[in-house]
Amino acid sequence: MFNNGSCMIFGIVAGVLSALFQSGSYALSRAFMLKHKSRLNLLFYSQLAMGALGILTLPLILPVVRFPWSGAFWGLMAGWFFAFVIGQFSFFQALREIEASRLSSLFGLKIVVLAVIFIAVEQRNLNFLQWIAVVLSAVAAMGMNLTGGRLSLKGLAWLALTLVSYSACDIVETGMIKMMPGKSVMLESLGIVALSYALLGFCTLPVLALKNDHRRLLIDAVPFSVAWYGAMIFIYVCFGLIGVVFGNIIQASRGIISVALGAVLLHYGFDRLEPRVGRKAWIRRFLMAVVMLAAMCLYTYARNRMQ
Repeated sequence: MFNNGSCMIFGIVAGVLSALFQSGSYALSRAFMLKHKSRLNLLFYSQLAMGALGILTLPLILPVVRFPWSGAFWGLMAGWFFAFVIGQFSFFQALREIEASRLSSLFGLKIVVLAVIFIAVEQRNLNFLQWIAVVLSAVAAMGMNLTGGRLSLKGLAWLALTLVSYSACDIVETGMIKMMPGKSVMLESLGIVALSYALLGFCTLPVLALKNDHRRLLIDAVPFSVAWYGAMIFIYVCFGLIGVVFGNIIQASRGIISVALGAVLLHYGFDRLEPRVGRKAWIRRFLMAVVMLAAMCLYTYARNRMQ
């Protein structure tokens, strides 16, 4: 359907859109928590909303995708459920302590988490370029810590748990996609997204029996849910068109996008979503986001050379 040049262009556009949607979801989640003062409500009702989106997507993808209904596949799905719920709750907790633009950039520290997992699980050391990437990401994180005040220990703890959980999600999702019997990474990935979030929403339904005022909470959770689910759709389209390695590099631009988005929100008076800091802090934050992006590119390049 597309030639190589078109695939590259559409893949890059999809990756940038994923980064944009994910950056927007961070600010939208903060807006929900400022209004309702509840991380659990956002967790439950966003999962219900994304479950509905997954159910709407499944009929479109089922005619062209087959799932491996094996015990190993369901075991990975259960692992994804656990890691995702822990990761989302930790992420919402971290947002109470850290501005959305800083938190998005600090997600580049997943490099450090993945490096530890790589060393512990595969019993192999990192190569020279990968160690440079890890050091760069640490430098960027320390530089980000100097923009807008010091990070609290509570915020750092929730950030660490978020990074570990999201890294586990990435690993498990990759395992599920590799088990798919088809040949299209894009279609198989979209199938995994639709099935995972549909089941996630279904498993959250019992919460409705324990809560009141469902309609208002669900409506307020929809903007974050749509942004997050859209980010997942776009990133897997990106993976299918230009590959996982290049796709991850493109999506890493969310740190820079989040910093720019934070500046825009402040300019238009949304200082409840993004606390006000000085111009020097914004410049430093942007530079540290660029360093974090460079670290992720270098780490991905070095890992690809080893394969």
